[in-house]
Amino acid sequence: MLSLPFKYTKTRSSTYELWLTESVVHILGTIVEHPRCRQYVLEVPRNSASPGQNNPTLFTALVNMLMSDDKNVVMNAAGTIANIAESGEGRLWILQQAAFDDALPILGLLTVDSHQWAASNSALVIARLTLSQEGVVKMLTHDRSSYILTNLCVSLCGHNPGSSMNAAFAVGRLLEREDARSKLLAMKNFKNTMTAMTKMLYNKEAGPRKNACFAFSCLANSKEGHTRLLSNVNSELILDQLVRLITDEDDETAWFAAVTLRAVCSQKEGVFRVRDHKTVHSVLKKLVKGGTVKLKSELLTEVKMTLDIIGKLPKLPVPVLTPVDSNVVDARWDSVIATTGMKVIYQLYQGTTCVYEGNKTSTRVKNLQPFTSYVFRVRATSSADEGPYSGPAIVTTNEGVPGPPAEISNEGKPQHNAIKISWTPPVNPNGTLTGYNIYADGKRVAVAGIDKLNHVVRDLPHSTSISIQVAGVTSAGEGDKSSPILCSTLNLSDYPPRKPILSTSGGANEINVSWIDPPKQLGPVKHYELVMNGEVVYTGKDQGFRVSNLEPLAEYTFNVRVVTADDYVIESEPAKKKAGSKGKVRSSSTAASKQRQSPLNNSRPFTTIN
Repeated sequence: MLSLPFKYTKTRSSTYELWLTESVVHILGTIVEHPRCRQYVLEVPRNSASPGQNNPTLFTALVNMLMSDDKNVVMNAAGTIANIAESGEGRLWILQQAAFDDALPILGLLTVDSHQWAASNSALVIARLTLSQEGVVKMLTHDRSSYILTNLCVSLCGHNPGSSMNAAFAVGRLLEREDARSKLLAMKNFKNTMTAMTKMLYNKEAGPRKNACFAFSCLANSKEGHTRLLSNVNSELILDQLVRLITDEDDETAWFAAVTLRAVCSQKEGVFRVRDHKTVHSVLKKLVKGGTVKLKSELLTEVKMTLDIIGKLPKLPVPVLTPVDSNVVDARWDSVIATTGMKVIYQLYQGTTCVYEGNKTSTRVKNLQPFTSYVFRVRATSSADEGPYSGPAIVTTNEGVPGPPAEISNEGKPQHNAIKISWTPPVNPNGTLTGYNIYADGKRVAVAGIDKLNHVVRDLPHSTSISIQVAGVTSAGEGDKSSPILCSTLNLSDYPPRKPILSTSGGANEINVSWIDPPKQLGPVKHYELVMNGEVVYTGKDQGFRVSNLEPLAEYTFNVRVVTADDYVIESEPAKKKAGSKGKVRSSSTAASKQRQSPLNNSRPFTTIN
């Protein structure tokens, strides 16, 4: 037994009293069906009440009758409240009554009552109260909210056609609100509720079918409810019956079915399901074309909207692509106007990656690789559909500066004034290479063509270490320099010839000069040069020479230069000797001199023994 918060004492009534009460409330219910009479009756309790009078208000009296043992009294009391709730003023009047919070759980209990009309009228009261947002809020915030909603769903699943039909309408109204929808979908028996709504779609009567359509349309208009509908085991049965009901002889039933079918198409998944249905497209097309059945404008509008929604979005032409620089491409494409009025969202794909999604018909794609070909496709989508991809559009980004050349190395024999280097092309050329710039100690010293991967850097000082770098060049400019390598020119002091051998014989104004090959040769000898007091007095391949016409007892300084086949010039350390006297020969090394002069006319070579 439901515990009521207000005082209610059951009294044993005679048959006559019960008949009188039933008759009075029946008459009252009939009276309030008329709008003007209803307005008068609602004002009577307030206007006739006297100060201190202990008579209950009209609504409190009707609530007390809901607890009567006589089900006819309960039926008529619930019917009277339902008639009052038919108008907005009547619903507001009920919601403002002090006994409303007590009445709500009683009505929830009565929706599952065994008395058919008592249950049906009680469900009708709740259904009409849900037409008011305030009524829904009071129902959701009531202490017994879960109890009321549970009984409402049980009533919908019951065998009482009147209460189940009214409960279906109330459930539909509740499903329109997110907070109420969350409560209903979380209920354990909501799966059974959906099964009962499916059976109601197949009812022979128009009323239950319309209310079931209404409830399903409210469910499908939310993402969560839509998912629940399509995943239900009866989803195909629901779609089948909706398609049949669109052609129903009852215009309202057909309209409710069309509205529900359009609600199913409010999400992409629903569009795909409806589009793949075996008969829906042909049925809708037939209705639009007309024939023996002429549709009312409201129904025709719904049918056309659904046809537009399930019609596929068109395939767009290939996007137009324009390279901006080596890393950026501009893309643009044609626009689409959805016949449904739904917002069109475009998706631009680079390969299999979506690089843009939005309602604009152009975008700029960044962070691409230079001088690289890319394939783009575009398609139109909406909240209810995904159009096919366009054909492929291919674009190549502009050239960029190349990456650094790789594998820089110093190759070949060392030279006293040149370095030979080689390299491999950049791993990322980022375009067509046009050549290479060579840098020595940070200064560009040479340019090499694209057909060469080596170069001799000349005119360098000997015995010196130099930092060498190479940079590739494309039409976009010079790229990054390679990592520096340290190269060295030949250190000529490592290959000195021996000091010349000096001797005097015969005349006091002559000195015999001879020399031998260096102990460590740099290469084949091209010729020798004999230098006396800084002047070249002999050039040739002989290894000895007699210098004449010297000043007696004057001291002379001699050096020997070895000139190799590669024109390396390496000079010995000096040896000194006085003319007409005997000197001691010493051997050591010195730096080379490149100055060359002719030998003295009065001097001549002589044969030496090594």
